[in-house]
Amino acid sequence: MNPFFAASPNPFDLKAALLAGHAQHPVIIHFPIALFIASAVFEVMAVWRKKSVFATVAYYNLLGAALTVPLAIATGLGAWQWQLEGATLKGNLLLHMMCALTSASLIFLLCWMRSRLRAKNVSPGVAYVAVTLFALMAITLTGHLGGILSGVETP
Repeated sequence: MNPFFAASPNPFDLKAALLAGHAQHPVIIHFPIALFIASAVFEVMAVWRKKSVFATVAYYNLLGAALTVPLAIATGLGAWQWQLEGATLKGNLLLHMMCALTSASLIFLLCWMRSRLRAKNVSPGVAYVAVTLFALMAITLTGHLGGILSGVETP
């Protein structure tokens, strides 16, 4: 028997996949980020092209972002507990968590605002655009801090 194959993990082992050493947070976090950015881009296209289909696509992308944010937060908390062994929240880790919770709150707020505007069949106004821009900045800062924490970026 080949010793390499005997030592390699089973690719169909669900427990090994879910509890892998690399954690799931760096993989899952990209879904709400991408969906939110796509939502913002489609909102701009809806105003620019004056087509309601882009506004509809923007709404569903935002809804998708809001639905995937809890999973991203849960995996982030799991990574903090398992990989960092519940280390004290300080420095970049504290900043990352504060920015992540702020970003998540802004996404939920925007989803609520957009659903109310959609129910009234009204286009988003200045307040919605301002909160969207603030959320984009918060998400960017959160991602930058996450990159530093993961070792991908260096300060």
